[in-house]
Amino acid sequence: MKLRLPDAVYRAFYLQTTMIMDDLCQISNSEWYGVLNTLCGKQIQYRIIDRKDRIKEAARLLGQIGGQAGRGKKKVRGDSNYYQLLRLKGLEKRRKKHA
Repeated sequence: MKLRLPDAVYRAFYLQTTMIMDDLCQISNSEWYGVLNTLCGKQIQYRIIDRKDRIKEAARLLGQIGGQAGRGKKKVRGDSNYYQLLRLKGLEKRRKKHA
């Protein structure tokens, strides 16, 4: 984070800055707030949001809505009845071929 913030400020405002972590305040688990002083004396207020947690939380909530929880074989492969029917069709073809 120390290395990326000055680059982001330069891309957005074309201002050179250094990152001083003393001004950084954590608002929540995934959000920080602070004030940044540029080399020319301007102050920039910033807020950093770690979106990884938000994406994981949204996926978790969508998974709850979807129904089946967990990672069982039925959920990963679909309905196991499909594979049983597929195997039986293969056996019938072999029987017809050898008969």
